[in-house]
Amino acid sequence: MQSIMKKIPWEVTYSMSSLSQAKPVVILDRTSHPGNIGATARVMANMGLTELRLVAPERFPHPEADQFAASGQEILMGARVFASMDEAVGDLNFLAATTNRSRGQRQTVLTPRQLAARWVELAEEGTARGGIVFGTERTGLHTVDVDRADVVCNIPTTGPYGSLNLSHAVMVIAYELMLATKTDQAAGLVPVVHRTLATADQMNRLFIHLEEVLRQIDFIKPGHGRHLMGSLKALLHRAALDRREVSILRGILHEAIASRGRIKS
Repeated sequence: MQSIMKKIPWEVTYSMSSLSQAKPVVILDRTSHPGNIGATARVMANMGLTELRLVAPERFPHPEADQFAASGQEILMGARVFASMDEAVGDLNFLAATTNRSRGQRQTVLTPRQLAARWVELAEEGTARGGIVFGTERTGLHTVDVDRADVVCNIPTTGPYGSLNLSHAVMVIAYELMLATKTDQAAGLVPVVHRTLATADQMNRLFIHLEEVLRQIDFIKPGHGRHLMGSLKALLHRAALDRREVSILRGILHEAIASRGRIKS
């Protein structure tokens, strides 16, 4: 595996006390569409990455980048622009190049999940100061820039279309990094934890009420229903009902019979 360690002074070291301090730099090479720069900044903000570097972007700063950045405005404002890739990666000692093309490279080729696992290992060692390089939208990275990397990252896809939108590719890799490092609290749906489950007595009263209603509407015929009620009890037990939910169900049952009586009268 080729390493770029030899390209920086040996006295340069990095002391990192946690994985959150070892987040990789995102490097966009010769980006042609400013909207992709803004969208990348937004993705980074979503996934907890903070440092964006741009190598010779065609148009930046640009209103379109601002428009697409949304919550990533701070990252976009802090983006550093470099004239060449050499300047952009000169302070890094671990580099991953993203590409969807096989060029016969001798580097280790990793999926985003494998790259995230490798990143955790490097971060725990406390010596990694790394970045992930993404090429231009139309042609990707130059071979010389792929060759400078320690590892290559390839995002598996199905079918003949392997090329992803730039910000989408950043999202896939950044998402795997977030999951692997667990440095940020995911802002997802929070399950209800403060529930008072129905008591055995409340569940039993529900079952009795349910059977009474099913018999009144002739869903259960006289002399039958034992197996059906067994299945319904199992279903409701799997639902792990709380007290409020039991009350709602019994209210529905009560109203079903009351409505039936009103219709008959």
